[in-house]
Order: sequence, then structure tokens, then C-alpha cells
Amino acid sequence: MILLLLGGTLLADATLKHMTLRGTDFTSITEDYDVYDSKGRVLKFYRDEQNYDLKHLFNLTLNDKTGTCSARSVEEGSMEINGNTITLFTFWDRQGRIYDVPYGARIKRYEVQKDGSLKLLSSKLYIETAKKSFDRESGMRFLWETPKTDEDKAAFNAYIKDAERQYKGQFVFGKDAKALIKEVKAALDRKMAKRWR
Repeated sequence: MILLLLGGTLLADATLKHMTLRGTDFTSITEDYDVYDSKGRVLKFYRDEQNYDLKHLFNLTLNDKTGTCSARSVEEGSMEINGNTITLFTFWDRQGRIYDVPYGARIKRYEVQKDGSLKLLSSKLYIETAKKSFDRESGMRFLWETPKTDEDKAAFNAYIKDAERQYKGQFVFGKDAKALIKEVKAALDRKMAKRWR
């Protein structure tokens, strides 16, 4: 009885959507969460299987705010489907007096294959893992200043490799980074515009 009530409560906060892409059925489940000091909404994307099971393909944080009103990290996301291409947009930011959380953006593009699997086409990333004034010792500082010594270059390369591993993308720089952030913000604006229609 308790499990049924709990399940009913969880389902009340979930939204299901079904879609067919390239002849394969997919389901997205969007759920709200409120855990400790983290509150948000996540999209879970599945491929429908013949035995009525769902094969989990990816999660996308649609919004997350962690921390207090005066200092919190923010993550926003959006998914767009165009033909057989699924694009995931993610933006990280910080609000208030918080310094050790990321700022940046990522765009992941998948193509739905004939067998219903997803092929990763690209994953581009720009990320500052902390505020510029907070982390002056790591290789991140070389996003703004040119590495001069071999030790500086090694620290910068280590920062990039760690960021690519942790945030699962290929790092982009300069104009490409600015264009990436602009494209992600435009996608988030489109998502907001759809809510008001």
C-alpha cells in the first residue's frame, strides 16, 4: 500500500512524451526533484523495446538550482529534435557570491540510426570550472593568459583534458566558445518562448 502511494506521488510529478524517429519509438520522461539544497527538473530519454521495456539512452538536466538564494549554481538545458537529429543544449552559470562552480556551455548532437541506436555526431564544450578570481593556480587561468613555460602548457593541457573528461565534450576556444555560448542561450530562449505560447 505504501509503495502504491509513493509511486502515485512520483508519477504525479512526471510528464511522459512518446515520439517516433526513423521508425523507432522513443519515450521521454520529465521529472521534478527536490533533494537537500538542489531543486530542478530532469529529462530521461529512452528507446522503446519490443518486450515493452525501455532502454535508457541519456539524461538531460532541464534546470537545476543548487545552494542558497545568495549563492547557488545553476544548470539549464534544452532538447531539440530536427528530423533524425537530437540536439542537447546545456548552460552552466553561478548566481550570487559563489566562486567554485562552473560557467560555460555544451552542445551535443546525436543522429538516430536505422536500428534505433544513437550515434554521437559531436559534443562541443566551453567551461570555466570556477570563477576567474577564485582559481588562480590551476591551468584554467590560461584561458585568459598565454602559457609561457612548459609547466604552464602542461597545466593548461591537464585542465582541458580534465574538463573534456568530466563534462564529456571537445573543448572550443575564442570565437568558437563565444558562438557556442550564444547558440546555447538562443536554444534556451526558444524553450522559454514555447512555454509562453
